[in-house]
Amino acid sequence: MRGVTVGGKAPRVVEGRRQRRGVARDTRVKVSSAERASGVGSGSTAADRYVAMNRFRVQERKEGADAKFEKRWAERPSRLATMDGFRWFALFRRVNRDGSPLDEEAHADYNYTSMTLWEDKETFKVWREGDAFKEAHGGGNIKGILDMLISSAQTLKGKPKLLLANAYKTSSVSVSESDLPKMAGGWRELVADGVNLLEPECFMAANDFVVTSGQEEAFLEEANAKIIEKARTFPGFRFGTVLNADNNSSEEGDVYATATVWDDQASWEAFAGEDGAKAGVSKNVAAKDPFPRYFEGKLVLTTQKGA
Repeated sequence: MRGVTVGGKAPRVVEGRRQRRGVARDTRVKVSSAERASGVGSGSTAADRYVAMNRFRVQERKEGADAKFEKRWAERPSRLATMDGFRWFALFRRVNRDGSPLDEEAHADYNYTSMTLWEDKETFKVWREGDAFKEAHGGGNIKGILDMLISSAQTLKGKPKLLLANAYKTSSVSVSESDLPKMAGGWRELVADGVNLLEPECFMAANDFVVTSGQEEAFLEEANAKIIEKARTFPGFRFGTVLNADNNSSEEGDVYATATVWDDQASWEAFAGEDGAKAGVSKNVAAKDPFPRYFEGKLVLTTQKGA
């Protein structure tokens, strides 16, 4: 079965019930033979974006590791936004809705996630296999690779983990030229001191849904109508989408993630406090209690088309 969770582990399904313990260990998207037969991801509902997410465990007990990690991202050589097919990027830091520190379980999870939206899988592959990718990941030379390894050892717990996902029902607002982030050569132009965290530039609310087998199409339609399109009517909405992993398999159940991205948390709270409280899917297509995660986004890149 196929499933996606943004910045954490897919919920486990035991005898038809969600098991909340240990939910946040691995961000995945899964696919089943029944789902392929239903056409999701290969037929009746076509993916409209392709998403690459790298998930990181930053050393929370090492003072300043998060700020140093963000500085490394801010200063990396990249021309990402100049690539054909590029749509949107942010580095997301996981946060609690109430602003309290993450607990130990959440820190054991991936607490940072980079997220890039592409027009399709082919344009992502051109980036992944080209010189621009090498430049952004150590430069393809020994010094660059050593610098990256040293920086990673100082800030990270373990290796990052890649998640590739198909995105469905993506709905985005366009961006005026005056509102485009300041970029130089396809990457952000800003100063990071490695001591203070970068200022958040957007907010993402993500929900994991365990989808009933055979109800994948119905879920996509309901998620679009009841979550994404409702959210689009609220001020501060940037884009929304439904994610499902590309060619991963698991026996844990079909898990999809809805993600809505906003100007800030206050914009999302306005939606959540009104229609958001009722914005869900029916019990016959998914578990009634989706697992939420929240993120603040930094280093946002986009085009005038938006996501």
